[in-house]
Amino acid sequence: MNIALQRETEFTHFKEEIFKHTLKWEGGGKLHNVRGDSGGWTVWGIAYNYNKKLFNNLVDFKDTTYNEAAAIAFVKYYLSVRANLVPIEARLMYFDIAYNMGNKQAIKMMQRCIGVNGDGIIGAITESKMGNLTEKCLYDRRTKFYYSLARRKVRFKRFLKGWLNRTNDIFKIK
Repeated sequence: MNIALQRETEFTHFKEEIFKHTLKWEGGGKLHNVRGDSGGWTVWGIAYNYNKKLFNNLVDFKDTTYNEAAAIAFVKYYLSVRANLVPIEARLMYFDIAYNMGNKQAIKMMQRCIGVNGDGIIGAITESKMGNLTEKCLYDRRTKFYYSLARRKVRFKRFLKGWLNRTNDIFKIK
């Protein structure tokens, strides 16, 4: 299969089987601005403050379609963390961590789960072991991270219940 067709097939799978589950926790296509969230205005889980260069202005951002958001998420998060290299049962959790916490944090969690140096960079050693990743390990590390974050930074305590609900929901999807 040529690379373009492979990517197209992978993107279709991503839109239909992965991204839709994350959007349940990101507010879907509803434009919102949560007080205390540094991303500012968000639609489809895309934070305007972190993605301004992808849009002409805030009006352009507000008009983002599902397919446009899915394309951004696929390239900026799914492919960037090389989610396609992990076992299929761990892909949703791994992608959702990247989408919620950022790529570097997701990569570090994945690296700790597979027993390599957690530096947030996918090199040859990490890549060679990514097939050993389990969803359960990601779930455990993510949950532990959220509790730790809420203990260290009081301002995040109000988000803890939602973060844990999201993590539990994603873990239950098979």
